[in-house]
Amino acid sequence: MYRSRPLFTLIAIVAAAGISLSAPAAQPKKGASSIKCWTNKDGVRECGENVPPEYAQQGHEVRSESGMKLEETGRVKTDEELAQEAQKKQEEDAKKKAEQEAARQDQVLLATFTSIEDIERVRDDKVDALEVAITSTKTRNAKIEEDLQKRIAAAAAEERAGKSPNEALLKDIESLRRQIANNQDFMDQKHNEQEALKQEYEGKIVRFKELQGGSGSQ
Repeated sequence: MYRSRPLFTLIAIVAAAGISLSAPAAQPKKGASSIKCWTNKDGVRECGENVPPEYAQQGHEVRSESGMKLEETGRVKTDEELAQEAQKKQEEDAKKKAEQEAARQDQVLLATFTSIEDIERVRDDKVDALEVAITSTKTRNAKIEEDLQKRIAAAAAEERAGKSPNEALLKDIESLRRQIANNQDFMDQKHNEQEALKQEYEGKIVRFKELQGGSGSQ
């Protein structure tokens, strides 16, 4: 059970005590009685010993009998508000983590290179290493292509002779074609890696210049 008092009753209590609501709040004596104030569904301020259950979620104030504000309880947040807060915190944490990672990358960049020429040299070495792999695979594919054409010619000769091509020969042809396709995929991948490296190190050069104040050299 609770007892509510209209706000004017609280004002009357304060007036009778000769205390202004704007006066500094003093700590209540241990065991001193207090009242709770809330706003009802009609927007009217009410006070009493206990907050009615239907208003318990919206927040209330606790005041002493003399009208001094002792504490204030905020309303309970909705699930949507809690979800928004969680999302905002997640975004802030992600932003902070990204900034920390960017700062770490800057430190690594400055610790690894002393000039733009250093960056370009490392870039070129990596691009050249990939080019070696591409060239080697291209040479290997050319040899496989020669073997493939020989086997295709042999199968065609058997067909012209009115024979069915040997099954082992047909399997070899299929295997060689598969090897050529796989090697081509490998070369395409290495070409993509070369382009990615060029873009990555171009970004390093731009950032190095920024960190060095635009000069890029020491």
